[in-house]
Amino acid sequence: MPVARLTAWDTARRRSAVWMALAFGVPLVVYVRTLAPTVYGLDSAELTTGAWALGIVHAPGSPTYMLLGHLFAQLPLGDVGYRLNLLSACSAALAVLFLFLVIRRLVGDPAVALAASWLAAFSYYVWVSAVAAELYAPHAAFVTALLLLALRWRDGGSSALLCGLGLLFGVAAGNHLSMTLLAPGFAWLIGSARRPPWQPPWLLVAAAAATLAGAAVYLYLPLRYLADPPLNYARVWGVDLSTPRGLLWMVSARLFSPLFFSVPIGSLPAEVGAYAAQLWSNFVGCGVVLGLVGVLGDFRARPSLHIGLALLFAAHLAFFIPYQVVDKALMFEPTFLVWAIWTAIGAQILCAALARRLPDGWSISAPALLFFLALGCLVVNYPRVDLRDDWSARQVGEQVFDTLEPYAVYFGTWKDVPILEYLQIVERQRPDVRTVNLVFARGGGPRLARQLLRQGWPVYTSAPELLIDDSLFIEPLADADYARVRLAAPHASIGGAAP
Repeated sequence: MPVARLTAWDTARRRSAVWMALAFGVPLVVYVRTLAPTVYGLDSAELTTGAWALGIVHAPGSPTYMLLGHLFAQLPLGDVGYRLNLLSACSAALAVLFLFLVIRRLVGDPAVALAASWLAAFSYYVWVSAVAAELYAPHAAFVTALLLLALRWRDGGSSALLCGLGLLFGVAAGNHLSMTLLAPGFAWLIGSARRPPWQPPWLLVAAAAATLAGAAVYLYLPLRYLADPPLNYARVWGVDLSTPRGLLWMVSARLFSPLFFSVPIGSLPAEVGAYAAQLWSNFVGCGVVLGLVGVLGDFRARPSLHIGLALLFAAHLAFFIPYQVVDKALMFEPTFLVWAIWTAIGAQILCAALARRLPDGWSISAPALLFFLALGCLVVNYPRVDLRDDWSARQVGEQVFDTLEPYAVYFGTWKDVPILEYLQIVERQRPDVRTVNLVFARGGGPRLARQLLRQGWPVYTSAPELLIDDSLFIEPLADADYARVRLAAPHASIGGAAP
């Protein structure tokens, strides 16, 4: 190769590396700066404890996250809670990097791709997933990585690339099972390529086998169930994950099946409106308009691409809009990533159209427009998502443990029990205390409380509304955020000391 050509090739590689470093590094710095300093609440505490202990968390088990999280739990940085929060920050920054590569492949302009990826990075619902331990940031990284591989396949990728895509899809489904909702979109993007995935005939079989190999990460569940780790929610539910029936129960998320499509039909318009408001606020309004320009203005040129992206977008909405859970706002993150792609394309189309119509010397740069929107998101959302001084979850747990008497039984909910489990299992605090998550009690909380009180255990609760029963008396405590539970009839107690 001539020296001049070699030098030009090296220069192009260096420039590409700089663009990629900016796409990954700037969001990572911002995410780490706003990262929660220790264990966070709700699912975050549960996932942190599960990853540290290689345990069994709520359905469908998220084995990929457990394994990745266990690696991050070994880092010599902060406490275990901080290390798992760092997994979210790194995953979200990777998602932004992959998104940059996707957009650059589609629009051909690295400046537009960088600005659009930063717009997504600093949008509220992407950023908030990056500052505490959760499944959503790794899920976003898997989604954007798969999209990049699918586009490379469409541009003439090898057979090995398609098998790698299948393997990654299976592993990604082990992080968040909602990855299966994106299967139609990825199938369309792959199947509508110039080279069909069934040529040669064995290729589709090989790709399917690779997908199953990736999904074999779910074998983690029976193996760890048999090891009986300190956090094992399957035993709490009475489900044997070493049996096919128990494993199917877990992987199919049967625990949450009553919530699937549980939003009443009459409430669906309001849910759609709520999502539209989320989308509008996430992209500060203007980004939504640019996204519409992008998909409508570019559809005729690349219809199969936009059909695939629309399937990724719509399938996710179709499942989660009627899904009735309190934290579903964070579950729409893949739709925001798709919209960021349309926003980048729309900015290019709009600015090119304006350049043809504005007087000479007047122009609007697509990168400048997108950078301006990204900066707006950064400024507006920074104080909204900043958790660097948020020690509230740890303080809640330590306040309970500091004030509970020895050998107490604490009835709580998902709001506080996972934090207590983290302090007990990871940090070895108060092993004498027994915790009961009333969400898992399936209405049997009052019966269990009566049984424990008659055996002489001191019983407390942070959720007295879930222990309403004629045989129980709830005694508020002036110096605590929980209450004492006693038998309503003193003579009903058999007495006896707690072990």
